[in-house]
Amino acid sequence: MRLLPVRLGKLPGYSVAIVSSLSLHGLLLLIVIVGWTPERKDVQIRPQYIQATLLQVKPPKAPVAKKAAKKPKAVDNKQQKLVVKKRAEAKKREQEKRKIRLREEKKKREALTKKERLRKEQEQAKKDQQKKQAEARRREQELAFADALSEEEDYISAAADEQLVGSYKAYIRDRIVNNWSRPPSARRNMKVVLGIQLVPTGRVVSVAVEKTSGNSAFDRSAEQAVYKVERFEKLQELSQASPRVFEKTFRHFRLTFTPDDLRL
Repeated sequence: MRLLPVRLGKLPGYSVAIVSSLSLHGLLLLIVIVGWTPERKDVQIRPQYIQATLLQVKPPKAPVAKKAAKKPKAVDNKQQKLVVKKRAEAKKREQEKRKIRLREEKKKREALTKKERLRKEQEQAKKDQQKKQAEARRREQELAFADALSEEEDYISAAADEQLVGSYKAYIRDRIVNNWSRPPSARRNMKVVLGIQLVPTGRVVSVAVEKTSGNSAFDRSAEQAVYKVERFEKLQELSQASPRVFEKTFRHFRLTFTPDDLRL
């Protein structure tokens, strides 16, 4: 297409606008015909790492149904108030009666309890008294039995001791007689009582004249007979086997010495 030169200086004012519009349209048409395409640039998009967090979403709460608003009670009239008052008074009277009844029942229970407690205390006191009396009788019986048993044991022990002592008396008498020298002045019916003291080994510690015969020679002969024995060996066995018998009978004993007889 060929564009005609136009002289703008000689055209009127509105003609300039028309010419400019035609020129612009013609330029656009030229661009479309020629096939102008804008320059393209390749843009590279780089992926980026994205951090994601799982969130727990709570389910929405169910809407709470709103309670229906209570309707205001109707105002009681005078008759209703009177009925309510009478009911309250009746209830109060009933409560008072119930309290009185409970107090009376409590007093009765307390009286019965006191009476029952007194009865039980009397029964218990009676049982305790009977128990004490039975215990006293039992102790008396035990003491009586113990006394009887002790007497029997003492009797048996005394009999055994007497038998044991008798054997040792014979032993002592034989030892003294074997060591006695009869003085010429000794006469029938002379009698001297000697007090003899021994130790648990049977050794003679002392000999003393407790009752004289009236004859000094006869008295000295009896003393010398005991001293010549020096020691009664078997008495050591007795002091070890039965210290009580030794201490009671042979620690200190008396010897009756006569020309015809020798008695402990």
